[in-house]
Amino acid sequence: MISPSAMVCTKAASVIKREASKAKEVQLQHALAAYQEALLSNDVLSVREAAHHFNVPRTTLQERINGRRCVLESNSEKSWLDDAESEVIVKDLIHSAQQGFPDTKRHLCGRVNAVIQDKLGDPSFCVGENWVDRWLEKWGKWLSTYWSTSLDTVHARALNPHVVQDYFEKVQQTILQYSISPECMWTMDESSFTFGRACKTRVIGQTGEQVQHSLQDGNRETATLMVLISTAGACMPPCVIFQGQKLNSIWSELENNPLQCL
Repeated sequence: MISPSAMVCTKAASVIKREASKAKEVQLQHALAAYQEALLSNDVLSVREAAHHFNVPRTTLQERINGRRCVLESNSEKSWLDDAESEVIVKDLIHSAQQGFPDTKRHLCGRVNAVIQDKLGDPSFCVGENWVDRWLEKWGKWLSTYWSTSLDTVHARALNPHVVQDYFEKVQQTILQYSISPECMWTMDESSFTFGRACKTRVIGQTGEQVQHSLQDGNRETATLMVLISTAGACMPPCVIFQGQKLNSIWSELENNPLQCL
């Protein structure tokens, strides 16, 4: 089994190798441009001199002069996604993460497969998570993987002016970007109620007691109540969810359901 530290080292080595290849390609392009410029201006600049000046292999430079293509360009054309398609996915992933809904590698794999299947016209085509790992490494300048943190653990620290302002700025930006009307914006509140467990009330008991118990039937059955209201002020009937397998017909009678709850 490969340890997490070894996986990190392997990933770092692959990134370093890719960056070194890009740097080498830049130097080759400079050497090629200098050689071609010397030919146009009738200056004397041999392939060996150009390779030595830019610290690139002479044979590789000669192959480029003869018309051989860059390995990075060839590999890019062999990729299932071109750079334009990848950039769209990268922007979408960043946007989703900023909204608090980051993608997983498995879900990303499904999205990539959908794009490639549509492009190839082959609904059976699939890439694996290893391909996704290599794709994430390629776009590692903009994307990283994290262990997700539940908002429940940080919600107490989240209510500060900067976070609240950032949230409403994102909401306003989304409303303007998609021209969302008030009739299409709804808010929902969910509350849970426990039967047989009364809330605390003022009761009468003997003087001097520290605790006054109140008997309850101990029934822990719960119901969930969901209410919705739109920004335009429209209200929908509340929705009440009970645990059960059958619907009691008397619940739909008007005297038992004055709000016509669902």
